[in-house]
Amino acid sequence: MESVASTEPKVFGMISVGAVDDEKDFEAEAYELEFGIKGVYELEGFKAAYQLLVDVSDAANADEDTDGEDEIHVRQASVAFPTRYGSFVIAPRSVSGQFRNIYGGLRKFEYNEPHANTPAAGGKIFEQPDEGQNVLAYVSPNWNGFQVVGASLQINEDNGEDHDVISVRALYWGDNWNVGIGRVSVDQEVGPPGADHNYNRDSIGFAYNLDKLELGGVYELNSDRFGGDDSKVLGVAAKYHFSQGWSSSLGYFDKDYDDDDTGTDDSLLVLNLKKQLEKNVSLWAEIGEYDEAEDNIAVGVNIAF
Repeated sequence: MESVASTEPKVFGMISVGAVDDEKDFEAEAYELEFGIKGVYELEGFKAAYQLLVDVSDAANADEDTDGEDEIHVRQASVAFPTRYGSFVIAPRSVSGQFRNIYGGLRKFEYNEPHANTPAAGGKIFEQPDEGQNVLAYVSPNWNGFQVVGASLQINEDNGEDHDVISVRALYWGDNWNVGIGRVSVDQEVGPPGADHNYNRDSIGFAYNLDKLELGGVYELNSDRFGGDDSKVLGVAAKYHFSQGWSSSLGYFDKDYDDDDTGTDDSLLVLNLKKQLEKNVSLWAEIGEYDEAEDNIAVGVNIAF
């Protein structure tokens, strides 16, 4: 069988660097140093889309007495097989589709990002990660704007459980708005000894874009958390585009634990100001004020290619 069509591999990436003051030190910081390659191979009756994305910002930020050469982090290593019946995905490592689809309306900030892995909050606000590993997923065709996605993730290879995490979501895509609702269920075998319930994360999010105004919101409910109280998180964000490439984003996120005896309630007010110099280059400044986590002031430059 010979190849009948294929796209040339495309190299892409993002360099985001700047300086941050987080009540400890004022220092230069590499926020993102991502480099990737992607493309499509199409054979007779068969198509495969591949993508590899690595981030080396941890190596750049390593302390002087730390060997940072091994801090290369793979964010995406996936192959998708699109068909008329939907797409099937195999990804040893993947950027989280649950985060991308449901939390997308909040993704208007640079340093105080709305996910569990952001270094600014240390996971003290949202509990949805921005990545997954050992992913097997199915993405349905788009039926008049509706779409469903299901995935299985394996995060512990030694617990005897084949499906450590199951995630499902239902999505609707309108002309200038979208909404998504989903559940992530983490098997009790992933939890500490004695865990007798699955940890479930339910979330609903929306995004709405007007001419110059973008709005977004997410409600996240975390139940039967391993070793902790249940929690609720509400996040809302808005971005306004001014003239000459200027824009500003404002967001408010609030997390409440049911009893607050094993967790600490927290909230965040974040303001971002950005200047788009041209399509792939921008300058930005951001202020994040937390009730409990450390406040921060960050500035940076983004260069995409």
